[in-house]
Amino acid sequence: MTIAWTGVVAAVAIMALGSALQAAVGIGLALFVVPVLALIDPAYIPGPMLLAGTVLAAMTAWREKHAIDRPGLCLSLAGLLVGTIVGAAALKALQGPALTKVFGILILLAVFLSIFGPPMKATARSLSMAGGAAGIMGTMVGIHGPPIALVFQNADPAVARAMLGGFFAVAYLGSVAALVAVGLFGWSELTRAVILLPGVGLGLVAAPYIASLINRSLLKWAILIVSSVSALTLLVR
Repeated sequence: MTIAWTGVVAAVAIMALGSALQAAVGIGLALFVVPVLALIDPAYIPGPMLLAGTVLAAMTAWREKHAIDRPGLCLSLAGLLVGTIVGAAALKALQGPALTKVFGILILLAVFLSIFGPPMKATARSLSMAGGAAGIMGTMVGIHGPPIALVFQNADPAVARAMLGGFFAVAYLGSVAALVAVGLFGWSELTRAVILLPGVGLGLVAAPYIASLINRSLLKWAILIVSSVSALTLLVR
């Protein structure tokens, strides 16, 4: 395993920025970090980014634990389990030169869902289906958010942060476990996850200082544009 130090510095910086945005305003980690990391070094996704991101998701859920709807979270996690297994099997089957193209297509799908996906009510069916879709997409490319976020788009902000934080913490760990099971996460991926952890720490420290400076609407569109450009770059290079 060879890791370029210039790539390490760039990866930590991107993880720090994404973590700061996520901790400050609730968006920014996966949609921003995953496509840029894929351009720096595809080996950072999905496993290493997911394992490092677990820390951030768990801290978000703990901070808002009083607002967690436990029955609803359990329903979404049931769908997540099925989707994670399907996603791991699909990723195993798609190993090879075409994998970066798959990453690009799934990132563009995530962007599409973020822009055009209709908000849904948090019913048993919608939570299960969204959890399943998030499991497939998240395990394959590291982006769980768009399907499950649609369910909580109109929820109370505290509830949305708590539910998404709890969902992502379990989802990220579950995806890593599935990748281990199919032989796609080992010492090399663990090393890269450790490399990314300082970025998470820096982002958590910076978040309180930048929260009041961020325009949420502009940030969302900036992230979607960066994601789209990065995904298109992966498709054509």
